[in-house]
Formats: sequence, structure tokens, C-alpha cells
Amino acid sequence: MGGCCQQCLKGFCPSFVSVRGGTLKKPEATQFDLPDLPEPTLPAIDGTHNVVITGVGGTGVVTIGAVLAQAAQIDGKGAGMMEMAGLAQKGGAVHIHLRLANQPEDISAIRVATGEADCVIGGDLVVTAGAKTIGLMTTGRSGAVVNDHEIITGDFTRFRDFQVPSDRLKLSLEARLKDNLAFFDANNLALRLLGDSIYSNMLVLGGAWQQGLLPLAEESILEAIRLNGAKVAENQRAFQIGRWAVAFSEQAAEMAHLPNEQPDHVEDPIAYREARLVDYQGKGLVKKFRKLVDSAPEELREPVASGYYKLLAYKDEYEVARLHLTTADQVAAQWDGDVKLSFHLAPPMLPGKDAEGRPLKREFGPWVLTAFKALAAMKGLRGTPFDVFGYFPERRRERAMIRDYRATMEEVIAKVTPATMPIAVELAELPLSIRGYGLVKDKAADEAEARRAELLEQFRSGGAPVLQAAE
Repeated sequence: MGGCCQQCLKGFCPSFVSVRGGTLKKPEATQFDLPDLPEPTLPAIDGTHNVVITGVGGTGVVTIGAVLAQAAQIDGKGAGMMEMAGLAQKGGAVHIHLRLANQPEDISAIRVATGEADCVIGGDLVVTAGAKTIGLMTTGRSGAVVNDHEIITGDFTRFRDFQVPSDRLKLSLEARLKDNLAFFDANNLALRLLGDSIYSNMLVLGGAWQQGLLPLAEESILEAIRLNGAKVAENQRAFQIGRWAVAFSEQAAEMAHLPNEQPDHVEDPIAYREARLVDYQGKGLVKKFRKLVDSAPEELREPVASGYYKLLAYKDEYEVARLHLTTADQVAAQWDGDVKLSFHLAPPMLPGKDAEGRPLKREFGPWVLTAFKALAAMKGLRGTPFDVFGYFPERRRERAMIRDYRATMEEVIAKVTPATMPIAVELAELPLSIRGYGLVKDKAADEAEARRAELLEQFRSGGAPVLQAAE
């Protein structure tokens, strides 16, 4: 287990579960008959044909280069390949430079210089759209096929709001390459149609060939895959699936949505939150939620719904138990063999504190699922005098934040004007900044409270910035 995960296990968050023993199940490949694929027009080699292959170390990027070099030899052509980044085994960005020529002696230098790339095989969107790669491309000359699957990077552990700027990265590539560019989610297609995302780079290679970016015969590439010897049938089919993904892009985009994948958005986010609140507490809580949301003007309804929901559905002991009850079923669906579960929790009612004064994090075996079942069934006690957990300072503060938010938004909804609407929206969404557990959440709540006071003062002044007197 990596250092990051070990640190998370020591933290206050109750969401971590250790799975010991067994092996991860690989999803069954969806049976899919490829249609007849149109034959692309392959480019002629003028001097050298320069290929850049990008990706992340450990995903087979170097193998793609080796297959193309082997295919060139089978085709009777020359090839020269070098790995530029030196990170192929370290999970870092990888750039493979490959020059193809009609004769080996036509290749004098392997490194592809600025603006010289004819074909870019993009195994990773972030690496492909980076300055180092884009600098190798020239409008009118270069073309690319890129895997646009979003991968969570290490930046997420340092910046909690980090998101891969996929749209901006795609725009950068489109600005340079114009129409000679194709995107598809190679990871999801490989997972769904081959049962393993490890074939994603081979899909992108197939897509690049179908795009007419490679001056090599299909038979030579398939033979090179055979000579490579690793999962020959699967890799050859991956190549063909990549061809299909470019030739039938709309069908491929539909296929790339995995059956159990969370949707990017929901049609009615307010109704979606209502359904979750029913699971959390019951219909009574939904009525409170609806009363405030429905009183807001249209422009403010969604911000109020998101902020109010965040506070109402706080993760107390009942909710943690309810959520963990699904863990055993999830593990059974994803793992084979003799699997043992353990839950990492820091119950505040148990004795003992760590060096920072927080409840000790302990490991509980699968027997705790019985306790979770009992706790989840008692969620109706939440917020009542019989809620023993409700007397903890953290729970009292969570309920106080709900009351304060409701009072604040009732005032804002009653007095909002077009001039103060931006402030009202920020006030409504302020709870979204409150994350974490224990001391982490307390700090975030303190910061949100300070910001709420500033915004309220500005709102009450009609939207004008409030000047602070110098001390």
C-alpha cells in the first residue's frame, strides 16, 4: 500500500476499508461484432515519417513503439525509436519518438524536432496536450488520435478541488491540429470490450492507423503484434476496435459509457438530492429541504439545493453505518477468493487519544457489520433527545450550521436583488467548502463562517464592498 493510502488510514475519515486476500475480478468482455471497416488512405513517406507516442509509464507505451518498429521492418522499411522521458517504469509522462523511412539509411537522427511530428498517438490526454508534445506538432502537417479518458492524478492529493481540465486540453489540441484529430475513451472501450483497460494504448494505435496517420500495412502491424507474443488475439482485436472507434465515433462514444458508471450529470439534480435524503433520513427531511429550495428564485434554487443538502446529509455514525452496509456486497462483486474485510474507524466514545488529541483510529473486523446494521436501523433517532451521538460537540455544531444556513438563506431569499444575486449564490454554495472530519472539518467550518459574515455584510450593504477601518 502506498504512503498516501497509509496516511489516509491514520486520518479521521471513516470511509476506508482494507480488503485482504483474494484477487480483483476482471469484468467480462461485452460480446460485440465489429462491422466492416473502411480502408483508410495511408500516407506516403517523404524522407521520414515522424511518430510521437505519449502516455504514462507502465501502461505499455514503449510496446506500441516496438510494435511499429517491427511492423516497419516487416514492411521493408527503416525505423528508429528512442524513449525521451526516461520514466517508462515510473508512472511518469513518457514520450516515444519513432522515425519511419523507406530505407534505413534515410534516418539520420531519431529525435523528432519542433514541428516535425506527422503522427501523434496519444495514450494520455494530459501528456499529449502538454507544451512538450504540442511543440512537436504543426498545423496542416500533424495529426493525432488521443485517449481522452480522465485519470485521477497525484495532484488530487495536494489540491482537493483539482480536476483534469479536459475541455481546455482538447481545445489546445484542436487549435493546433484542426480537423486532423480524433478523441475516444480508450480505457473504457478496452475495459468493456476486452475486459481490461491495459489494451487502451493498442486501441489508440488502431485509431491512428484508421485516421490515415501511419504509412504501414495493416497486415504488417498485426504480424508485429503476433511476433511480440503477448496476448496476441486480444491485442489484435484491440487494434481493430481502435479502428472502429475512429470510423464509427458516435457508436464508440455510446459504448464507452460503462453500465455501472456514474453519469456525468443528472437530469433533475434537486429530485436526485431528494431521493438521497429519503435514504438518509426519510420524507420528513425532504419536506424541510423542499420548503427552503422552493422559496428561492429560479437563479438561486440550484445553489440553495446543493448547499442545504450538503449540510442536511452530514456524515454521522448512523450514515457511516448505512453506507458501509453495502461494502460487503460491493467487495463480493469485485473480488474473487477468500476475502477478509476490516474497517478503519475512530469512534469518539472509545477511550484513548492520538498525539494530536483526536480519537484513536482502530481497525475493526467484519463482525462490525452487525453493529452497522443496528446503527443504520436507528437513524430515526437522529436529532432527537434519544440520539446519543447528537450530544458530541461535532454533531451539535453540524445541526447549528443547518439552523444558521436556513436563517441566512431566508433573509437572502427575501431581500435578494439583481445586484446582490452573485453574493447570494456564493452564500448559498458556501457549505460546499466544508469538507473532511474532526479537526479538518472544524477548520473548514471556521473559515466558512468567517466568509459568511463578510458576505452577509456585503449583501446587506446592497452589494458594495464593505470597507474595513484601519487599526
